[in-house]
Amino acid sequence: MLTLLIGFAAVNTGNNLLYLLVSALLGFMAVSGVLGKWNLSGISVNCHPPAEVYDGLTTLMKVELFNRRRWLPGILLEVGYYDQKALFPIVDAKSSQQRLLEITFEGRGQHPAPTLRLSSRFPINFFIRHKTLETEKFITVFPRPQLCPMDQLQDPNIQFGNSLSLRKGQDGDINRISNYRGGEPLKRIHWKLSARQGQLKVKELSTTAHTPLILEINQLPGANLEQKLQHGAYLVTRMLRSGRPVGLQNGTMVIPPDTGLHHKQRLLHTLALYGQD
Repeated sequence: MLTLLIGFAAVNTGNNLLYLLVSALLGFMAVSGVLGKWNLSGISVNCHPPAEVYDGLTTLMKVELFNRRRWLPGILLEVGYYDQKALFPIVDAKSSQQRLLEITFEGRGQHPAPTLRLSSRFPINFFIRHKTLETEKFITVFPRPQLCPMDQLQDPNIQFGNSLSLRKGQDGDINRISNYRGGEPLKRIHWKLSARQGQLKVKELSTTAHTPLILEINQLPGANLEQKLQHGAYLVTRMLRSGRPVGLQNGTMVIPPDTGLHHKQRLLHTLALYGQD
């Protein structure tokens, strides 16, 4: 706007100094635009969602910005998703940086990865250059866990009892005595037997094991399918946290009971895509 006013004044007055000033400002704007466009070149962005994303719950997604240029850094780069923004002041050549963005997905199932916007005010905020970054990644959004009172369950066998397993653990009864291998805690050394035999002996304990359980999706409590799946997500999370093996059944499809993080994500993935695939 200022350049335009000075240009009108130069035309009306015929003042050569004003012509020179307008030319300098136009040249400066052109250089600023070129530098801003160059600053975005050679920059790529990748998003890394967390392992567990739940419907309607805000999650932190890791955003990685990589500068592929050989020599020059990226300056004042900003990655945005709606009103969420992550600023990268300087990203050196052939290097990357990571920031976190808050993202909320609505609805369970497969969602395309969010479309991010890369922008920069470099060099002096005359122009804000930006470009849209799309990805072919998909993110599986799990049902939002909803508290499921145990008295609502149709299966009376769903309870949190436990029994003993022969697997090695830290909290059960003595399973057997073995030689000390160097990694066992001192509290598990059997001192009397060690003194009697002249070498260190350790107690191998059984772990507390819970009765395995298979949840049948159609038999879960809830007024509709979405509530059933939300209760299922709650039960899967709670049971696995307590160490109880849990599985899923839907007709002839059965996922055997097991424990562990990978198994938990498999069960939640099944609930997320139920009725959609």
